[in-house]
Amino acid sequence: MTNNHLLIYRLAELMLEKQQHIIALDDLFEDEQIGAFVRSIQIDSPYQQLIFEGVLTETIKEERVMVTFTVEGYFHYVLGEVIEQQAEGKGPVALKELLENNKLRGIIEGVEQCLVRDVENNDLSRLMWLIDEGGKALEASAYPLAQAFLMIEGHPKTEEEKEEASKKQIERVMDELLADPTDNDIEVLEKAIEKLESAQLNELVSDIYKEINNQINPDNIKKAVLYVKSVKHIPKEERIKKLDRLNQLEIKKEDEQAGSFYYSLGNQYDFIAEYEKAIDYYEKSLAIRLKVHGDQHPDTGTSYNNLGLVWSYKGEYDKAIEYYEKSLAIKLKIFGDQHPSTGSSYNNLGMVWNDKGEYDKAIEYYEKSLAINLKVHGDQHPDTGISHNNLGLVCYEKGGYDKAIEYYEKSLVIALKVHGDQHPSTGISHNNLGLVWSDKGKYDKAIEYYEKSLAIRLKVHGDLHPSTGVSYNNLGISWYKKGEHHKAIEYYEKSLAIDLKVHGDQHPSTGTSYNNLGLVWKNKGECDKAIEYYEKSLAIDLKVHGHQHPSTGISYNNLGSVWKNKGEYVKAIEYYEKSLAIILKVYGDQHPDTGRTYYNMAVIFNKIGNHTKAIDGFLKTLKIKTATLGIEHPDLGELYFRIGLLLMELKKHKEALEHFKKGFISSPDAGGFPYNMGVCYEQLGSKEQALNNYLLSAELRKKHFGLDHKATQTVISDAVRLANETGSIKLLPEWIKKIANDQ
Repeated sequence: MTNNHLLIYRLAELMLEKQQHIIALDDLFEDEQIGAFVRSIQIDSPYQQLIFEGVLTETIKEERVMVTFTVEGYFHYVLGEVIEQQAEGKGPVALKELLENNKLRGIIEGVEQCLVRDVENNDLSRLMWLIDEGGKALEASAYPLAQAFLMIEGHPKTEEEKEEASKKQIERVMDELLADPTDNDIEVLEKAIEKLESAQLNELVSDIYKEINNQINPDNIKKAVLYVKSVKHIPKEERIKKLDRLNQLEIKKEDEQAGSFYYSLGNQYDFIAEYEKAIDYYEKSLAIRLKVHGDQHPDTGTSYNNLGLVWSYKGEYDKAIEYYEKSLAIKLKIFGDQHPSTGSSYNNLGMVWNDKGEYDKAIEYYEKSLAINLKVHGDQHPDTGISHNNLGLVCYEKGGYDKAIEYYEKSLVIALKVHGDQHPSTGISHNNLGLVWSDKGKYDKAIEYYEKSLAIRLKVHGDLHPSTGVSYNNLGISWYKKGEHHKAIEYYEKSLAIDLKVHGDQHPSTGTSYNNLGLVWKNKGECDKAIEYYEKSLAIDLKVHGHQHPSTGISYNNLGSVWKNKGEYVKAIEYYEKSLAIILKVYGDQHPDTGRTYYNMAVIFNKIGNHTKAIDGFLKTLKIKTATLGIEHPDLGELYFRIGLLLMELKKHKEALEHFKKGFISSPDAGGFPYNMGVCYEQLGSKEQALNNYLLSAELRKKHFGLDHKATQTVISDAVRLANETGSIKLLPEWIKKIANDQ
């Protein structure tokens, strides 16, 4: 040992002995081992070197020079070695005595460092003894398990070597812990898993849970809680069997553990979309937590929150809001309005208001959540990224694609900075940017983002993970929109294969895959094949969600659309009406999905010549879209145009004219509006205004279609005709006069 090391370790020994984190320089002068080093004023003496290098720091306290370690973490490391030396040959008892009797700040961390060295050297005897002893030692004994991947943080190895070393360390400790786990062991495991999850070592966590599932016999509630969590990491069929067996576990008393057990069961049933069972267990957990903790406890708030989540999945949005608000009230009282947990509640309320189609209200809650995240975490934190992402989502739903891209890109920047380019969060951001670029009609750009997302998910999750399935699905959508139906089917079938393997044939995600395959087969003109897939999707919706869920409404709507394509208009209206009944009940009469259904029904009524019902449907759609998108949104133009044409059919030219005028405001480059305005003015006897609109339409159609297009030729012909009738040839532009003369 060098003189420098001797001084450092002796100083740590004295601190341990005196139970002081800072020691007077005078006391060091008198020490037999290091006194000479400390007294020397030579610049190359050990003490002066350590002061100069910043390892030790001098301060003045009550006119005395005091010495301490500059970096507390380094002190913990040195203290660990000192403790290891002092405990050598004395067994774990020596460590336990230190933990129980010594008040030195950093004593637990020092023991932890000692135990880490044990784990590195494959010596688990002290660790396991301390685990069995429990008490204060528990805090320290959890550490080596949680840090079994310590090579990741401190050793010069490749990432692959670090991960492999981690797994081996985990396996050694796990074998000991799971041989015959005590309640103390369970606590250690829970703490260790929590730390591993926070370090995002998901694969290691999955391996631990699988091992737990293989070895732990859930013969009591404490074991059962951890066992339930482990069930998530096994195949679905086996998972359901084990969950059903756990249901039979006799609960003898209603205490905190029982509440946690029921909560965990609810969580697992929630994960596999067994929502009724999830609600049942969440409510059992809530009842116990209300009894044990009362209505102002964080665990009670968590139960309210998860009940809100499941009711949201079921499409019962008002019920979801009721539970979310109860959870929020608890958090506001306990944590205040600037706490991350409160921000999470604001975020959840934002999501459910978004699902209800109340986008402005959703934005209000999302912005509250973002404000908290910015204040608490700053602008480069994962939670801040999530807030940006969710605001992007609601802007996307509102049709504000450029604003959505702005938020999504902020989220992506954070994900790249915090997690790097191979993390699930980065994959989500790429995916969402793909969504919005797809809806902007930039399909190649969307595919570029989707493929980046897919590459990450394949690397992180593999080719049989739900997230990978989502990427395949979204790529299918973009290829479908590009008109590459065979490529779309290829991706949709990959997504379906994952859903069937992971979720089975009765899960909402599987239903979505069936639905999308139905859509692409419909557009290929294979209506019977489309109906086959749509009916499979509907069957899942009815089984999982019931008769009054939005997804069920979508399935009815899609079946209506394919029967419309087959020319079976009566059957199509039957499905559309079923869809409309659900949507009106769930969302009310001002939701975008309600508008879409009114629109689809109006199209059919138009086809069968029922112009009055068609106009009524289009007007209802227009009212909803205007409220949602604003009066000047380009999507409104098509509705105004359709309504105007139908009113013209009914000889209501004055009303038609008003709709064409409004449509032209939202779509000022569309030559069809001024042309039909001209027709209406002519029918109303305003020939001068009619001619002006024909000429405006001619200019726009020439610009967009060219002179040879039928639509351009039609409006030129009407302009020349009306100019001749009114003696207004001189008003015609030269290019039209030339065409008229040539003819």
